[in-house]
This record gives sequence, structure tokens and C-alpha cells, in this order.
Amino acid sequence: MAVAKIKDLRALPRDELHKRLGAYRREMLELGDNPKKGMNLKKAIARILTLLNEMEKAPAKAAHGSPEPGSRRRKQKKVK
Repeated sequence: MAVAKIKDLRALPRDELHKRLGAYRREMLELGDNPKKGMNLKKAIARILTLLNEMEKAPAKAAHGSPEPGSRRRKQKKVK
């Protein structure tokens, strides 16, 4: 299974992300002597877990008026 990029994963519904997460984890268990593939799978699993975590926290942040994930406000410097 090819490892997807983050922008492709963001377009998927939650149930599809869970399916891919399970598939990547199974593939990690069946991994042979290919360390590069293992690193790519770990990154893909981390991406999916991050997206699922953002989806879980998004409704709570929207209720409090917080900015969306990934958009940070910079602190303003104090002028003397």
C-alpha cells in the first residue's frame, strides 16, 4: 500500500482513516528487511493519528472560539 500525503489524508472521512491506520499497522507487523519502508509506515501512522486527534479536538475548540489547528497566532512584542 502506498503511503499517502497529508493533504490527501485530510480529504478522507474518519472511518476511512481508521481503515488505513489498521492496514498500515498490519503492514508494519508483516514488514521484512526493509528499514526504509518501516520508516515510511511509521510516518504515515503518525500522520493519521495526528489527523484523528485534530478531528476529535476540533468541535471543542470551535465552541471556545479558538483558531483552527495549524494556524498559530504570534505573540506581539512589547514596546518600551
